[in-house]
Amino acid sequence: MGDDHAVLLQRDGRSVLRFERLLDHPRERVWRALTEREQLEMWHPTPFLLEQTPGGTVTFPPSAGAPDMGSGRVLECEEPSLLVHTWGEDELRWTLEQRAEGCLLTLEHSFEDRFKAARDGAGWHVCLVALAAVVDGGEAPDRGTAASLPSGWSELNAEYQRRFGIAPEQATPVPPM
Repeated sequence: MGDDHAVLLQRDGRSVLRFERLLDHPRERVWRALTEREQLEMWHPTPFLLEQTPGGTVTFPPSAGAPDMGSGRVLECEEPSLLVHTWGEDELRWTLEQRAEGCLLTLEHSFEDRFKAARDGAGWHVCLVALAAVVDGGEAPDRGTAASLPSGWSELNAEYQRRFGIAPEQATPVPPM
């Protein structure tokens, strides 16, 4: 787990970005950061409201600079260890495993368009750094604004393009801001 970069997998005909982060906190603390709106606003690109039950609704209230996400659905929810929900056409699977040294957070983001893997990989990379800062009680680093990309995102995007074998001209562009 020395490399914080995502790996790109293929599962059931879909691309899957997989991240792992060992956080020095119990999974209950990390769960709050994944499910409570006030916590999400500090690190998530599109903070949401969530009914924590399978079949529950995920509501993405409008926020500055974020695209309209409509609503999503909770597919699985087992507090404080598993949350699976839709995010637009994509699926996010958050798994929290208690470890002696804290909590192992695994994020698996599955989607159809392989060419957005670098863009989304860079975005989640930035967000997971911010999540770690938030659960540590600090302030999240720059995640960008409605008019700018987060600090370091462009370099991460280029690195993920290289790692995943995606030519810049093939890569899904950043949504308009």
